[in-house]
Amino acid sequence: LKRTPSKSHLRSAIPTKRCSETHLAGAMRMLWAISLPCAMVAANVCDRNVTLKSQADVLDFAGNCCSRIRSLEIEGTVRHLSPLGDLTHLDGSLYIHDVPELVSLSGLENITTIGKDNAGASIRLEQMSSLQSLSGLRGLTGALPGALTIKY
Repeated sequence: LKRTPSKSHLRSAIPTKRCSETHLAGAMRMLWAISLPCAMVAANVCDRNVTLKSQADVLDFAGNCCSRIRSLEIEGTVRHLSPLGDLTHLDGSLYIHDVPELVSLSGLENITTIGKDNAGASIRLEQMSSLQSLSGLRGLTGALPGALTIKY
């Protein structure tokens, strides 16, 4: 018959310090990977229309690291667009409306291309009484394929 070691014998045989260092190192690698800025991740094409209705929506979407989407609609309680700096292409349109707290389009500077929607519009800005500047769209290159509409 073989003699089996007691449980206390097994506990003393496990190198607890080394084990916890290994787990800590693994956890640090996972934390580092999760917190990588989007600039260090390959461009992500998100083949969908995006609607952002609050600042929390803006922050959640920014975590997807999307550089290209179908269309972007912004409305509601959005205060700033700076987290959207990874966006470079909209295959469809940009529609921003009924955003009383939005003062600037800063955060959209990296968008170089905007397509158009089924109605023929590329950019529609409506009911934005606080908007002071369109300079956030300065990254656009070439002609827009559709209409630019600004309504106060």
